[in-house]
Amino acid sequence: MRVRSEEDIARTRAFWAANKPGDASAPVVPPDPVPWWYVAGALAAALIGQAALAPFASFRGGTVSFVTLLVAWYAVRNGSLRGLTFGLIAGSCEDALAGSTGVAWTFATGIAGLAAGRLARTWLADTKLALVPGAAAVTLLRDGAFAVFMQAQNTPLALPLNHLHAALWQSLLDALVAFAALRMGDFGGRLAHRR
Repeated sequence: MRVRSEEDIARTRAFWAANKPGDASAPVVPPDPVPWWYVAGALAAALIGQAALAPFASFRGGTVSFVTLLVAWYAVRNGSLRGLTFGLIAGSCEDALAGSTGVAWTFATGIAGLAAGRLARTWLADTKLALVPGAAAVTLLRDGAFAVFMQAQNTPLALPLNHLHAALWQSLLDALVAFAALRMGDFGGRLAHRR
């Protein structure tokens, strides 16, 4: 019989203390933090992919927003404050590339990161069924905030109904990409367990 060390016992107690007595769910275990260089590389790839593929991947006025999906993923994994911070950084990069939006994408993406971060360390963050509509909701929130910030800068959107139509299609496309990414994660997990 193996004798457990004091560290093992303390780790087990801390693991189970995360739950309330009588709670039927598994203890919450925070994920490991993502290295900054990994996130910076993913942001650069998302910005390049979004700028290069947007004209070719447009469907009924909506395009996939890789930056929104990356900010939502980071925020769900790391919480509201880090989601807000990363959203502000990603949005400022988008504003720098756009050139004519002022600070609208900066604050809109920051709000989207803050909202997505509210899911962190909740049971919704572990439910794939909640993450797919969550990606659509974050996209709609971000596009709505963008319209509000453009209006606040005295540069309103020229055709707001067309913008709403494109935002609805974009939210659907983002939800489909999020679903595909989650399915690919399942597929990779199944292959890893097979070996």
